[in-house]
Amino acid sequence: MDDVYHCAPEPRTAGSELDDLRVLVAVTTFRRIHLLPDLIARVQEEMAEAPCPARLLVVDNDPDCSARRVCETAGVGYLPVALPGIAAARQAALAAAADQELTVMVDDDVMPQAGWLCELVAVWRQTRAAVVMGFVQYVWPPDCDPWVSDSGFMRRTRHARAQELDYLATSNALFDTGQVRRLGVDFDTSLGLAGGEDTRFGRDVLAAGGRIVAAPDSVVRADIPPERATRDFARRRARTQGASRSQMLIDDPRPAVRLLRSGQHLLGGVARLAVFSTGARLIPARLDRRRNAVLSRRAWFAQGRILGALGKGSPLYTRRPTAH
Repeated sequence: MDDVYHCAPEPRTAGSELDDLRVLVAVTTFRRIHLLPDLIARVQEEMAEAPCPARLLVVDNDPDCSARRVCETAGVGYLPVALPGIAAARQAALAAAADQELTVMVDDDVMPQAGWLCELVAVWRQTRAAVVMGFVQYVWPPDCDPWVSDSGFMRRTRHARAQELDYLATSNALFDTGQVRRLGVDFDTSLGLAGGEDTRFGRDVLAAGGRIVAAPDSVVRADIPPERATRDFARRRARTQGASRSQMLIDDPRPAVRLLRSGQHLLGGVARLAVFSTGARLIPARLDRRRNAVLSRRAWFAQGRILGALGKGSPLYTRRPTAH
């Protein structure tokens, strides 16, 4: 399909710094075709208000290409990626952009709010950072277990505009494609379903001298489905994050350094597990629900750190076999 750019109705002046600037909006998806039509329509509305031409590309990580028909009906770009894992989809999106394009990534289970895209571009224009991270507003289902929502396991900090960050979450983010390529940073597609690709990408950007900044007024709303608003999901998510964190910090080409770091993270994980699990027992939920929930989440994260130090991943999602 030919690239289709959507432009803001306000004309740009000749010689403007935006004359050669383009935006690629990449929606990464896996078998959520029921969400795509509304999301595509909303993204197109935002693209029409953008200060530079923008095009939309749906990156489908389903080997069965379930999103193809939705994209054909909507008349938007479609890119299938058979290699499992969100890291593979994100890397394919980044590779699909030209050097002069800004790559904006958004997940398939969020809904951009008014001004989302314009604000990402505005903060990039102000800072020229390698990555601009927008804000995700999580909304719990009405009948959610209050213990789960109190645990803080799906919560984002709303930083100041253009504030420099030492981490990255990619569910709503803009990438200066040319700059990222010059830094030599890619998403680690070897992670498969393990997760943690955004944490590693952010670490590598910072290590290479790039900057990550916040765009708190670029907002996407994420309605948490009931199946994720459970203690079991909170436990699995915290353990996955702990394992990914350990494995990222242990990673080093030198065997002796890896061994030393593995020991440090193993001991640190055991110590934290003892402290937080004891605290959760001493402060039961009936006395202080929020503190019990937070301590429990930290104990689960420590369990993940131990798994990561032992070289064992803790994937949050699994995928049923799919015929090719």
